[in-house]
Amino acid sequence: MVPPEILKVAREFLGLSQEQVERHAGVSRATIHRVERGVRDLPQYALLVQHFYEESGIEFVPPVDDRGWGVFNHNTAGKKPKLSRFNPTTKPVSKPNTVSVKTEPSNRGKRERTK
Repeated sequence: MVPPEILKVAREFLGLSQEQVERHAGVSRATIHRVERGVRDLPQYALLVQHFYEESGIEFVPPVDDRGWGVFNHNTAGKKPKLSRFNPTTKPVSKPNTVSVKTEPSNRGKRERTK
């Protein structure tokens, strides 16, 4: 059985909210929340959620050697990943030409202490 935090990662890889999983998998949102938190008395529901994710294109990769669990999303296989790119169409902000000068704080309105 897949660890709870991996089930949450799988849901996020699919871009689904707990409410959407509830609608499509037939498991209540509260139960999905409890499964993702690792409540131990719900193994049958954890398996239902796991099978729903597998049917939706997620492959769970069990640990090998010193590596932990992996998640592969078959929905993105073969697609070229898109990265956010910097759009240089905006003009860069220039630094002001003025020089700032620190001034000493004034004691205006304050009493001076006398010994």
